[in-house]
Amino acid sequence: MSVLDNVLDEMRPVICIAGPTASGKSRFSVDLAQRVDGEIVNADALQVYADLQILSARPLLSDMGGVPHHLFGHVPADTAYSTGEWLRDAVPVILDIMGRNRTPILVGGTGLYFKALLQGLADVPAISDPVRQAVRSLNLEAVQMEATAVDPLATARILGEDPQRLGRIVEVFRETGRPLSSWRAQTRPVIPSRHASPAIILPDRETLYDRINARFDAMLSSGALDEATSVQAKQIDRSAPMLKAIGLSHLLRYLDGELSLEEAIALAKRDSRRLAKRQMTWFRNQTPDWTVLRTEQDQARFSDSFA
Repeated sequence: MSVLDNVLDEMRPVICIAGPTASGKSRFSVDLAQRVDGEIVNADALQVYADLQILSARPLLSDMGGVPHHLFGHVPADTAYSTGEWLRDAVPVILDIMGRNRTPILVGGTGLYFKALLQGLADVPAISDPVRQAVRSLNLEAVQMEATAVDPLATARILGEDPQRLGRIVEVFRETGRPLSSWRAQTRPVIPSRHASPAIILPDRETLYDRINARFDAMLSSGALDEATSVQAKQIDRSAPMLKAIGLSHLLRYLDGELSLEEAIALAKRDSRRLAKRQMTWFRNQTPDWTVLRTEQDQARFSDSFA
């Protein structure tokens, strides 16, 4: 048993609440935090960005219910914020919360963040600039083909077309001569599973799709187009990961004259629904031992288990 295990044995468990976009994670987590003396730690790759309040559905102060929230909106828009950087930021926050005898509640839809925390993150050597630039010069089809060829295992775990993560697979192989999946096989968890209480919110698909459509309409009413206009004015390099965010990327195409506003809205809703479907598939396949919360009754029982 490690020293960390001994420390964790004396503290409250780490609660993880994952799920697809618009599944109600934030609301449920605030309710749970109020019951268990908890604090919320962001585990969503878009809600880290300071410039993406509305289009990432980042909680407003009025949504927080007096519960402390950490790692929301702390990253500049032009930053390529990696899973490793999130892990380095999150672990001290989690341990600080536990050290104050409070309950850390990690909330988000980025499965790789949870996986890094509970299963570990590969200690891959830094990628040299020549390799990074060479891979970035490839188009998506070329990156997909090379990633599949050098590391089919890691490639199969990626949700849809994700040039950043596909490029990472290619970069690691070119730099080290080893597949990323082989590096990952040597990892150890930061928070061992016996110290975590993870759950996935998985609503009925049609209900979730209705929520997604309604939420994007609400985002537009709350100023999403103004937010996209503000981002466009900063003239950030279009390769920046934040600019690929669903909703933002579509509104930027409207502002650039590539789409009508009606087309941008329809495509944003469609791609959000597709993302939710991929997220649900990922969580079902990658987290089979997690508690599944399909209904409000399931959520109530999960909350009661900490009473």
